[in-house]
Amino acid sequence: MGEARSPLILTYHSISTARRPLAISPSLFAEQMEWLSQNAQVVPLRVVSDALNRLQPLPMRAVVLTFDDGYRDFYTNAAPQLQRYGFPATVFLPTAYCGQTNSWPGKPSWVEEKSLLSWQQIKELAGRGIDFGSHTVTHRDLTSLTLSDAEQEIVESKQEVERRTGQAADFFCYPYGRWNPAARSLVSRHFFAACSTAAGPVQPDSDRFALPRVDAHYLRLPFFFRSLFTRRFLGYLALRRTARRLRNQPEGFYSKSQPQG
Repeated sequence: MGEARSPLILTYHSISTARRPLAISPSLFAEQMEWLSQNAQVVPLRVVSDALNRLQPLPMRAVVLTFDDGYRDFYTNAAPQLQRYGFPATVFLPTAYCGQTNSWPGKPSWVEEKSLLSWQQIKELAGRGIDFGSHTVTHRDLTSLTLSDAEQEIVESKQEVERRTGQAADFFCYPYGRWNPAARSLVSRHFFAACSTAAGPVQPDSDRFALPRVDAHYLRLPFFFRSLFTRRFLGYLALRRTARRLRNQPEGFYSKSQPQG
């Protein structure tokens, strides 16, 4: 089968029994975390971004855990599992909606309305070692905004996360995975790295401000999750990317069959 040891950044949304594709059940999540504890090294996002920034070798068989949108079930269903194994994670917050629901404009009708983390919960989790990054203020597609509006979304969200947690918010995640050179340039001025939704492992030449990730929706079957560090898994991701291109879906396309943050 062969081994492929490049680091992977995994993307989760809701850890619950909500409708797919944005939800992974708590039992499946627990099973995945147990497997990682025995077969991978789970590292902070900074470890991978530092390696790219300093042109150093990337860690082998490493996994980064990221969670988009800051669903409240992270507090009840994900954080206890992370604490059990001592795993780091980064949660990306749309700051205007913290303590409310994911009812931002542009949310597809098929996405179930769910509660998001409160600032009190976020501060508590930050004190327990969870990192928080920016997902803009209002979860708007940056490519649809003027530069001034896009920068406002980027900067104000970073400031709010830092004010509320007392910690640096060094990482960004593009809403819906949508970015362009102008958005990337803005993000690079204020953050250390940023996550995209391009499905693939992190490579030595990966763009630090458009880091590829693998959506947990692709990994629902235990067979695929347990194949993370194999060449077979890389082939599986290649097939996913090919299917996306055949459907004429750009990287940030948001559809029921193609989950994005």
